[in-house]
Amino acid sequence: MSRILKQEMEQDFFYVHDSIVYGAIKKCRISYNHANFDDFVQIGRIKLVDAYREFPKNLFNEDYFYQFTGYAFRKVYWALMDQIRKEQRIVEREEALPESYEEWGMINPEVFDEDFVVWELFYSMLNCLSEKEQHYLKDSVIEQLTVTEIAKKRKVSRKTVYAWRKQVAKKLEHYQDVLKKG
Repeated sequence: MSRILKQEMEQDFFYVHDSIVYGAIKKCRISYNHANFDDFVQIGRIKLVDAYREFPKNLFNEDYFYQFTGYAFRKVYWALMDQIRKEQRIVEREEALPESYEEWGMINPEVFDEDFVVWELFYSMLNCLSEKEQHYLKDSVIEQLTVTEIAKKRKVSRKTVYAWRKQVAKKLEHYQDVLKKG
């Protein structure tokens, strides 16, 4: 069932049901001091309206009204948890790098520069390859897996892994020529 929240009902709807949003926020342990508290409230309200639209029963029946509150609470809570997980992944990806070489535990900054060049070269190699070939190269170079281990990990035959290796070698042939001359 798809119902529309009419503008004249909007204020009363949120007056009655906003406690669902704030209850879900509380269950997620998000304090009002949280930097994104207002964003969580908005996400919760959007999901509350979505729950209103999607709830299959008549809300004017008192029995179904209480079922709606449980249904809406779950929808809002799940949406908030999804947002928390997204933010956590972003934080994990964007962890701050140390400010100095000493914090890296490196005495010689040139070593870092050499590693940087190697990684840049590796990433430029990846750009020449298909997605499956990239997986092969990462598995074999970074994780140092054998052909059998790669086949198990990627759920393909060893013959397929050998084919990937042959294709990668062919596509990256010009890198080998450049490295030999350098």
